[in-house]
Amino acid sequence: MRRIAAVGVASCLGGNHAECNLGSAVLHDSLLVKRICAMSGLRMEWRASIHPGLDGVDSTVGAVCRCVTALAQELVAENQPFVFFSGDHSSAMGIWKGVTKALLPQQRCGLIWIDAHMDAHTFSTSPSGNLHGMPLAALLGQGDEVLTDLYGEGPVLRPQDVVLLGVRSYEPAEQRLLQRLGVRYFEMPKLVDSEMLKNSLQQAIALIAADTDCYGISIDLDAIDPSDAPAVGTPEPGGLSGRALCEALAELNSDSRLIGLEIAEFSPLYDKGNRTERLIGEMVCALYGELEVANSNLLAPVGSENAAIKARGTPFGRSK
Repeated sequence: MRRIAAVGVASCLGGNHAECNLGSAVLHDSLLVKRICAMSGLRMEWRASIHPGLDGVDSTVGAVCRCVTALAQELVAENQPFVFFSGDHSSAMGIWKGVTKALLPQQRCGLIWIDAHMDAHTFSTSPSGNLHGMPLAALLGQGDEVLTDLYGEGPVLRPQDVVLLGVRSYEPAEQRLLQRLGVRYFEMPKLVDSEMLKNSLQQAIALIAADTDCYGISIDLDAIDPSDAPAVGTPEPGGLSGRALCEALAELNSDSRLIGLEIAEFSPLYDKGNRTERLIGEMVCALYGELEVANSNLLAPVGSENAAIKARGTPFGRSK
């Protein structure tokens, strides 16, 4: 049986909705996710859960990111595959900083950023001022000075080592920033079916593989169509198919260059029939489970063990 370390980040400090801080606790206790993992030959071992305001962690994005950085650095130093379940996507600033700190000075990490949004705002361009719309700009060294303590001096990631997939909702200022830096991205019209998504993900890996030693994957659940993943705070219609994404991730199963995974912005109070919760388990297992077992169980019918989480409607148009 394979093993993967899991870390929960119970923080919604970077966003404009309070529900996403509940996501990691639901996943930690989820009988549904445990069942999917067992069916896929995977054991998810929880290393830590970060709760702002508790255990000495201040209720600030900076404090959360510093804890996340230390944990990510520790896991990479142990050569331990990981998944971070981030309440909001601002935690990415800490995760991928920790990864790069654990590498040797001459080593480089690439990042596949799967998201409906570019997350490349700064305070001068963001309509909302929410930090979960800024982490990619910060990781590329383009964030505001007030965020410097979160991601450090200079870029954590080089523009040529980052590729975005699934983007379809962004402001012109974000697009101009990424285009100026030369960051490549695949928008939704190129990802509408399983084969197109598989090919685009493989192209993305090839683009960053030439000059990196490893890569990670950061998934904001709003990249996925709300019909498959309704439990997000900033849903965007016309997204990736959950099944197609699982099939594309399975193509990377056992890739020795893959260093870790982040899944962000699960808001369980918005879930419907545990669809998002189930899909999260399927994505992790597609990437890290025993491949022959994971493929046979991909999106197989399962029960709704966590029915106590009451579903409610998910309004569109929330600003990131």
